[in-house]
Parts: sequence; structure tokens; C-alpha cells
Amino acid sequence: MRRHIKTTTRSSAAVSAFLVVLLVALMGCNEEETAEVETPAENIPLASLQVVEDTLSSGQSLYTSLVSGGIDASRAVQVLDVLGESVNLRSCKPGDSYTAKIPDDGTIMNLCYRRGLREVYSVRLDSSGYGVAADTIPLTVLTRRVEGVLETCLWEACLEAGEDPQIALKLSDVLGWEIDFVTDPRKGDSFTMIYEELYCEGRKVGLGDVIGAVYVNEGDEHIAIGFAEPDGTMEYYDCDGNSVRRVFLKSPLNYRRISSYFSHRRFHPILKTYRPHYGVDYAAPTGTPVVTIGDGRVTHAGWNGGMGNYVEIRHNNIYSSCYGHLSRYGRGVRGGVRVKQGQIIGYVGSTGLSTGPHLDFRVKKYGSYVNPLTIEYPRGEPVDEERKEAFFARRDLVLKGLKYRELAGM
Repeated sequence: MRRHIKTTTRSSAAVSAFLVVLLVALMGCNEEETAEVETPAENIPLASLQVVEDTLSSGQSLYTSLVSGGIDASRAVQVLDVLGESVNLRSCKPGDSYTAKIPDDGTIMNLCYRRGLREVYSVRLDSSGYGVAADTIPLTVLTRRVEGVLETCLWEACLEAGEDPQIALKLSDVLGWEIDFVTDPRKGDSFTMIYEELYCEGRKVGLGDVIGAVYVNEGDEHIAIGFAEPDGTMEYYDCDGNSVRRVFLKSPLNYRRISSYFSHRRFHPILKTYRPHYGVDYAAPTGTPVVTIGDGRVTHAGWNGGMGNYVEIRHNNIYSSCYGHLSRYGRGVRGGVRVKQGQIIGYVGSTGLSTGPHLDFRVKKYGSYVNPLTIEYPRGEPVDEERKEAFFARRDLVLKGLKYRELAGM
């Protein structure tokens, strides 16, 4: 925890300047300057103002910090009551900070509370009493390009390229319908991706959208071009404008290996007899999150004999998916609830007739089990006809950026 008590005004934070790259034009966004929220106390000589600053530590509330900083408890409560109209003060977290400006009579003229990286709330006293104003510090968006060659896996390739390995998750999110990034990658595969990095006041705070990506798997190119929908969401298409997204994901979890395949006659290791195995067993550590491969409604969430803890989801009139041997269920997952593609519906376990932690994953088509590894799932909707011209213009720019590093401004 840091605490400063001083009698001068707080200086403005300098804003880092970034190079604006060519592909920012693709994104349709401009670099924004971050402006500090000004909170001067009117008609009070600066020399007479005491400024109390603090950053909350673990288990500390805004109230206890103010009081321990020498602020009168009743005055602190008065200001926090007003602040509480705009923000839940029970959700204060370590790292949140504030600045309070107090004249000699002990009145809190101004309290500027910063919640997280971007939320700023200012409580200010004027002739009509206390009022609160909220502001959001804007983000600066930079476009970056990364490329690499696989020796072992995508995650390691990102580290070798000196990049944030989280971009491996971004790439798998975009092309996860085309490639199973656990079983499909091979040594020598290559990838190139253009993506957004998000900064707040010069500090990197996360990754934004993928602008475009290409992954070459054993000589076959898989390309995804990001194209913003009218509602602002980013969708991904191939070079012809067909969706790279499928109605269902190729895999419901990140796993170490497939321990058993779909079979009409498999020797059961516990029952010691041959019987059909209508699913695929994914070996993974206990507690590994399991997600639904598609949108749908849960038709069963409970014990199911040899399948142990079991979830079944009906996606449409054709397909259902089944998840067995779970250690526990995802939050809120129960019969009748709707789930979205990628939502956690359970966690890997070894319940029921199981020799070790794994997921027994099955798919039904028209009520009959089919091999999940050989199904050609239907694609999402292509680019609308009236927007294809705009898509093709964007596609051409993105492809040039993927091919030529200098065109991505790197």
C-alpha cells in the first residue's frame, strides 16, 4: 500500500505517444488522447488544500483508507454515500486508488476515485451540495503483426517469436473451427496474425480483435479475415466471404491426447467385455474446463450410470452433444437452461465407470450416435451480398498486411 499526504495539486499524467500504423485505417479507429479528469476545488487557495492519496490494499475498503488517512469519519461517510449512487463500493479491489482534496476546515471538497484501469468517479462539493460524475479513460489501440514457425506447439512458437503467448489463444479462437490446435499442428507449420493491442495511459491492458490470420498446416492454408458486423462485433470469413466459424466447435476442451476413439466394438477396461464405444475419450487433468460445442438447451444435467456426472445438450432438430465422467458442473448448468457456444458446462473428472480422468464426448445426429471426429459441421452465414464489395476491399488490404511486414507498419 502506498500513501501520500501533500499540500500541492496533483500533476497531470503524461500520455505516451504511439506510432499509428497503416492498418489502423482497416480498423476504422483513431488513436485517442487520454485526458485526466480535472477536479479543482473552486475558490480555495491551492496552498491551503491538503491532498490525501492512497491505493487500496487487500482487504481494505475505501472508508477505512480514508479514515486512516486522517479524514473525519462522518465526512467520509457523507461523501461515500454520494459516490455509492454510481458505483458499488463493496466491489472495491486492491489497486483501486483515490485522491481527496481537503481545505483547512476538514471538508472534503473533492474525491476522485479510480476503479480499475479506466473507470474514474469524481465527487465534488459546490453551492448545491455534493454531486458525482463518472468518466472512462479511453483506450489507445495499436495494430501488431506476428509470425512464427512451430517446433512443438503454437504456444511455444509464440514464446519463441518473443510475443505474448496469449495470442495463441486468440488464433485458436479464430481458427478453432478449422483446426484442432491440439492434434492437427505439425512441426514446420507456420502462422501469421495481425491483431490489436490495447493500451491505457501508456500501459498495455490486453488484446483486442484479430484483424486477420493465416495458419499453414501441412501445406494447407487456413485464412481468417476479420470483418466488423453492423452491430460492431467482429466475424471471420475466408477469402471468398464464407464464414470460418462452424455451428459447432471441433473440440469441447483443451486435452493432452485422445485415449479412446469412436468404435462399434471396443474392449471395456472395467467390464472386461467388448461393447460399442460411441464417443471419443479426451484424456485431460481433473478440473479441465469443458465447454459446449454449440448453442443449445440442456436436456440432462445429473448422474447417468456409467457415464457418471453427465450433461446432454440439444442444439437443434438434428444434433445433440453429450459430456460424461465430469467431476462437477459449470455454474448455473441444469436441465432446461440455454447455453452458448464456448460456455463452460462442466469439468473433467473420473466419475462413473472410468479408469482415470477424461471426458467421454459424444454427438447424436437425429438421435443416433455418430463419430464426432468425422462430422463435417455446417458453416455459419456468409457475408451479406450487399456488404461483399466492402468485405473484398478489406480482404485485399488484410492479405497484403499478412504477406508483407512493412504494410502492417512493423
